[in-house]
Formats: sequence, C-alpha cells, structure tokens
Amino acid sequence: MPRRPSITTLANALSFYRLCAAPVIVGAALSEARTLFIVLMLVSLATDAADGFLARRWKQESKLGARLDALADSLTLGAGLTGVWVFERAPFVENPGWLAIFLGALGLATIVSLARFRRLPAFHLYSFKLADLVLTAFFAAVFLYDFLPWAYALSMSLATLAALEIIVVALVVERFRTDLKGIWWVLRARR
Repeated sequence: MPRRPSITTLANALSFYRLCAAPVIVGAALSEARTLFIVLMLVSLATDAADGFLARRWKQESKLGARLDALADSLTLGAGLTGVWVFERAPFVENPGWLAIFLGALGLATIVSLARFRRLPAFHLYSFKLADLVLTAFFAAVFLYDFLPWAYALSMSLATLAALEIIVVALVVERFRTDLKGIWWVLRARR
C-alpha cells in the first residue's frame, strides 16, 4: 500500500504560521504598532517565498499544502492591505487606479476558480511567483524607504497580469491542479 504524504512538513508549518500570523498582523496595524507590523509582515512574506520552494525541494508537495498556501496568501494579502491603509494610505488614495484594477482582477480570478472548482486559485503560476517577489520588494520599499510611484505601477501591473493569467488558466484546464506553471505550458500540454 502506498505511503500517504505527511501533513507535518516544514512547508505546511510555514503556511500554518502565516495563517496564524495574519490576525496578529492586522491587530498590530489596527493598534498602530508599526514596527511590529513591519517585522511580522516581512517574516510572513519570507515564509511565503520559502514554503513552496521547500515543498518542491524536499518533494513534500501536497494538496493540503497547496490549499494552506493559497489561504495563507489571501490572509497575508488582507493583513498587508490593512497595514497599508493604516500607515501609508495617502499615496494609495491619491493613486487608487492600479490597486483597484489589481484587486478587481484578483477578485474575478477568485470567483472564476471558486465557480469552476470550488477552490481558491492555487495554481502556483510562474507569473504569480514573479508578481509576489516584486510586490514584496515594493512593500518593503514603502515601509522601509518611501512610496515609489514607478515601483507601485510595476508591481500592480505584474500582479494584475498574473491574476488575469489565473482566470485564463481556470477557464482552460479541465481539472484543478496546483502544479501548473502558466498558460503557455497548459496549452502546450494540450497539444
């Protein structure tokens, strides 16, 4: 009988940390504990980058891990947006277009994935990984340096394109999978 993968992996523990940290990060933001918010948010962003890498590296990928990661990503994004609103809202209120477009595209991607598969989008596309890295750098710049309009436009553009790719992938694939690289690979595999 084949051995079932363990749910107690380091990658799952990192995703679980992000699930637990999100409400604490929101609490830090709402209580205006800026330094605590920044530290916890940066740790969450670092663990987000590490969990998938570790799961692939140690061959511990699982459906549970992918779902934990997707939920933790959503909660971390919400916690980060809460902190942005509390501490750094002025430049975003003055330039709402990019954020609104990204959140609209991400919301639509979530709706499409839930409608097709009854699951949060967790395809782990390369475009979203790139957008995540750029968004993390932008977040760090905002809180550790200053708001950079060009970095804002770049990060929101990449994140929006990644969300649009999620929509296309969700509409094209027959069944939900967490190991997709992008629409190019999906279409190539269909030939």
